[in-house]
Amino acid sequence: MKEQMLFQQMEFIRMRTLAALDATTEQLADEIPEGFKNSIRWNLGHILLSQENLLYSFVGENDRKSLPPEYGELFGFNTSPKTWESLTPPTLSELRDKLEAQPLRIKEAFTGRLDQLGEKPFVLGEHTTFTTLAEVLSFANWHEGLHQGTITSIKRVQGIENLWEKAEEKVKR
Repeated sequence: MKEQMLFQQMEFIRMRTLAALDATTEQLADEIPEGFKNSIRWNLGHILLSQENLLYSFVGENDRKSLPPEYGELFGFNTSPKTWESLTPPTLSELRDKLEAQPLRIKEAFTGRLDQLGEKPFVLGEHTTFTTLAEVLSFANWHEGLHQGTITSIKRVQGIENLWEKAEEKVKR
């Protein structure tokens, strides 16, 4: 039951992330409003990278990660689009494809294994330690929701009124 619930939450949360992506244009994806450190594109890429790193690294399966190596430089902890000088970030379409495929890969890789202990505990501060894959997946789900909130905040600051309306790129003629 716990496994089914965690995977269901992961899929629902990802569906909402994809809806936020679909309601974003390439242009808006790279704006960093005052008061923010990162862009919508960065938050989407960070969600993707973090989910991958948290789960596969926790159980020592770093070789199973399926993201390009430059994603760490683009979307890792303490990175920012402001430092992407020589890096080319993926398009929203590329991020969408990877974000959409990831939950199925995770479910296939970890079904029946959520009680598995990690190679070492995942420690967050002095009061929180995760020892099982289920605990790390639950944290990863929360983390994704946190970044969805940031994406929503960026859109509100950008003046977007309908946060979930599918975006259409306006072609300049």
